[in-house]
Amino acid sequence: MKRIVIFIMVLSIFLFTSCSKEMTANTDLSQSSGSQNEGTSSVKDAYDTSDELRGVWISYGEMGSAFKSDFYKNIDGMLDNIKNLGFNTAFVHMRAFCDSFYPSDIFPWSAYISGEQGVSPGFDPLEYIVKAAKKRDIEIHAWLNPYRVSYSTESPYSLSEKSPVRKYMTDNPYSTFAVGYDGGLYLNPANDDANKLIVNGVKEIIENYDVDGIHFDDYFYPTMKESFDMSDYLNYTTNCEKPLSLADWRRENVNQMLKTVYDEIKKKDKSISFGISPAGNNQLNYNELYADVGTWVKGGYVDYIIPQLYFGYDFSIERLQYDNLVYEWSKYKNDVTIYAGLGAYKIGNATGSEKDEWSSGCIMEKMINYSRGYKYSGFVIFSYTSLFSDDELNTEERNRIFNLIGDN
Repeated sequence: MKRIVIFIMVLSIFLFTSCSKEMTANTDLSQSSGSQNEGTSSVKDAYDTSDELRGVWISYGEMGSAFKSDFYKNIDGMLDNIKNLGFNTAFVHMRAFCDSFYPSDIFPWSAYISGEQGVSPGFDPLEYIVKAAKKRDIEIHAWLNPYRVSYSTESPYSLSEKSPVRKYMTDNPYSTFAVGYDGGLYLNPANDDANKLIVNGVKEIIENYDVDGIHFDDYFYPTMKESFDMSDYLNYTTNCEKPLSLADWRRENVNQMLKTVYDEIKKKDKSISFGISPAGNNQLNYNELYADVGTWVKGGYVDYIIPQLYFGYDFSIERLQYDNLVYEWSKYKNDVTIYAGLGAYKIGNATGSEKDEWSSGCIMEKMINYSRGYKYSGFVIFSYTSLFSDDELNTEERNRIFNLIGDN
């Protein structure tokens, strides 16, 4: 059921929902007429947006594309586009599969650089990205997948010889350090040595690079099946007087890893942010991914969260519709910094009940304003390629975002 409070709190924002087609990147918003200008002004009057975070995710695939020609030129172009649009933060994938886009003493080079894991590009990509971003006054958050090892194999012995997972499992063949599931391989959240690997990987980055933040996304437990970590759970219950349920135990495994990561980051430099982008469906987080966002927030394990609010206002499941999710996640904003994660990848690509709104040319603008109505501290868009696509709809969405934030 739609809440009356939503309508009351953001009434002025609905004035912004009509999409005139004439606004372009060169439009002076102060000279535009009609309800759009009034709607934007009402949001700005109610909430100062000058310090909001305006971010974009750059995925491992997009990083891989940057290596296909002149890496420096490609990265400069990305950062220039981000800056010129009025954005101030980039969440850049630095480790997606227990490999890296930087020279590491722990992980092999990413296969997305050359097509083969472990092949060096001959320079330090992260060092260049950090320096190039700082020249443009753009913050860089190193985006990492903590548990994911591979989507293409369940065997650690088919990984690169430089893989820490292969090395560990070779020395400890009966260990539960990494577990195969559904054709992929994952570090085991119940394994202490696996968690040490994750923590050491974070420490390596913050000790060697002037990053502004460390960022995890929504990949935690890959399955609900009891067989995934049953031997570890049985060992735990045997040695614990009052054991937790399997689900609570799994959530606590993730919690303890995150707490350790947070503590290590703050021990090094309190100014480095640590944040997570959980799935927008928080029931899924808690019940299936064992991602206990409420505990992270209340326990002080994170500095920010970016819920992936990738559903439209007209999504078929009402509780997952964008306005309801913005309202639901806003309950955390008094305890932690919260940014809205927006899915530009759906522009022109949505189906079903959402199709029309994602083809409107203004849904990003509308969503940004709606989250501002609930005093979110900014927004992050997934992902770079979708945001800066030359397709007509993406270009229109981008132009309207420029008109919305370009003067801030």
